[in-house]
Amino acid sequence: MSFDNYTIVISGLGGQGLIKLLQILGNALILNGYEVITSETHGLSQRGGNVTCFVRFGRKLNAPIPILGSADMIIALEESSILNALKYAKPNKSTKIIVSSYEKRILGVDYPALEYILEILLKITDFIYFIPLTEIAVKHTENIKTMNSVLLGYILKFLLINKEDIEKALSDNFSGKILDLNLKAFNEGLKL
Repeated sequence: MSFDNYTIVISGLGGQGLIKLLQILGNALILNGYEVITSETHGLSQRGGNVTCFVRFGRKLNAPIPILGSADMIIALEESSILNALKYAKPNKSTKIIVSSYEKRILGVDYPALEYILEILLKITDFIYFIPLTEIAVKHTENIKTMNSVLLGYILKFLLINKEDIEKALSDNFSGKILDLNLKAFNEGLKL
């Protein structure tokens, strides 16, 4: 696996802390000596609409927003939001796709069935991981807002980042009890 130019696409809903997640992950990557470019789409982010963020890192970077079909990893913090980011998956079925089992259903709107989502994902990649981020966060910290720290712990197995650098990035962004909860969530993610 080459980290000369690695792309992560994160899709979620406004209010899921995607910008803070970008900051923490970006800071940890910088601490590991990578060049890092982050960018995001805002759109309806303040109204719970879909938001897509990009993290590009490595030794040789080009443009901040990846071209379609170039993502090494796609993360969806809400189950159906994965459908909005699949255009970034590589055509060779090598993109790692991580999907939170969290669902945000809207009254009167049909929500895609898990079977439908899985059928589409199986056509796109051989690497699909469904993770109950919110359930783990609530079970271990009693705070759903720590789900992104669970995610950071989980994705560490796919990236060449030191655990201590994620912890440092967390401590640069949180303090006190909130930091303690996020560190606990991060360590739960490491166990997955």
